[in-house]
Amino acid sequence: MNRLGFYVFRQLLGAFVFASAAVTFVVLFTQSFHLLSLVIDNSSTMWIFFQLMATSVPAFLPLVLPIGAGVAAIFIYHKLAIDSELVVMRAVGVSPIRQALPALALAGIVVLLCYVLTLWLTPIANRTLVSLEYQMRDNDAILLARPGTFNDVAEGLTFYARARGPNGALEDILMHDVRKPEAPVTIMAERGQVTDANGQPQLVIFNGRRQEIDTATGQVSQLAFEQYVLDINSLRNTVSNRMPDAREQSVSELLNPSPEMLAHKTTRAHLLSEFYQRLASPLLALSYVVIGLAAILAGQFNRRGMNRRILLAAALVIAVQAGMMSLQSLVAKEIWFAAALFLVPLAAVVIGLGFLTAERRRAIPVMPKAVLS
Repeated sequence: MNRLGFYVFRQLLGAFVFASAAVTFVVLFTQSFHLLSLVIDNSSTMWIFFQLMATSVPAFLPLVLPIGAGVAAIFIYHKLAIDSELVVMRAVGVSPIRQALPALALAGIVVLLCYVLTLWLTPIANRTLVSLEYQMRDNDAILLARPGTFNDVAEGLTFYARARGPNGALEDILMHDVRKPEAPVTIMAERGQVTDANGQPQLVIFNGRRQEIDTATGQVSQLAFEQYVLDINSLRNTVSNRMPDAREQSVSELLNPSPEMLAHKTTRAHLLSEFYQRLASPLLALSYVVIGLAAILAGQFNRRGMNRRILLAAALVIAVQAGMMSLQSLVAKEIWFAAALFLVPLAAVVIGLGFLTAERRRAIPVMPKAVLS
């Protein structure tokens, strides 16, 4: 790019950073309510909250950066059109394609950034985020922090303690376990204490009764005890026992899934659809920028504004995004739709560049020297 191209590129870069930061702030603000509620419900700390916030950023940046690039292209080129700078460029022989080069360069950089995110950083961030959430839910403090309420320690496992006594002891304990529907278990005890045995948390309960019902026969078996030890880790769905979701898998794990992953209600087609989505989604940055360029640069300039063109560009961006979202759900069901994931953004790019190329063939009026001076 020449000096004129760098001038436009600097403006585009500043607008892109501002737009991306603004959208990121809005997403973080809306996300914070859910994360803060999660932290409060699990009696965790603000440090965990800030960790969750920081880890969630790479998870949605691949969606934010293309939008920021598209907004920057529309805003800057609209500003240049209103200030008659684009008219001057055309008058001295700068074609629409050359005018679009700074925005296309920015789009290329954003596409590369998005590929780094989708193929590497985002899966790591998703796995770290889910691990933090499970660690927070598995925090032993949840057993001590909310006496007098029923706590869902794990899916199908409910824990209740009426009050907390001296030294953190729990009084009047009730635990109901229906994770095995054929043999639900209910444990009641007068008191209990969370202890640590060789680094493993345990709940020691005293003077209670354990009841187990065989739903097939209706028979109830009971066990009265003076002391009973429960391994807390065995009561919960810990991170080590959890199979990571497809969005948490690396590219190599998606292409070469383990037998455990395939046995965990996940098909190879579902993993491949996640891989194709990671390859196709960064192309949205290029398509959004080209849509904005075609809306501003194609046709005659109007210093009074181009509201209709901007609205049309916004509608086309929404349509492309909606088409990609619809195809992503279809690819998981039928892998042959994967080609359409690439076709939608690339079609927008080809059509937009076609408009810019056609604009180049039009006659460019030469401005009077008095205007150029």
